[in-house]
Amino acid sequence: MTQLTTELCDPLGIGFRSLVDGVGDADTDPCRQPNAAAMACRDPIAACDAVVDLLSVFFNVSGRQIRSPGRASQSIARVRQIGMYIAHVTLGLRMSAIGDGFNRDKSTVVHACHTIEDLRDDPDFDLIVARAERLILIAFSLEADRGPYDV
Repeated sequence: MTQLTTELCDPLGIGFRSLVDGVGDADTDPCRQPNAAAMACRDPIAACDAVVDLLSVFFNVSGRQIRSPGRASQSIARVRQIGMYIAHVTLGLRMSAIGDGFNRDKSTVVHACHTIEDLRDDPDFDLIVARAERLILIAFSLEADRGPYDV
């Protein structure tokens, strides 16, 4: 794995591997818990905001830059595209709702999903996206278990 890939997978050096590895049995696998998608569908704009917040920490970029309505550098745009992709594929949000949540047109969301799907042919990039997906699933599963108003 390249240095860039390592930085993208664990930008803060806090061991995302330990957070996302070992998830897979039926009791703890967020992929098998429908609560995450149900939670996201109740308020898709809030779900997109949460995705942006989590990815900004994961990739060590500014959430403000990801949310900015104008053009951004390629690296910021790529993080935004990953967020749109995860919101659609992992959380099951409609593309029009994702467009609203990311302040983009639906056609931009379609383009982002196609782009990320094509880039996942690269094993290093696929690993990055898979870890980001797991992080989002875990966060949404915890939120669904906890409830939106529990403190």
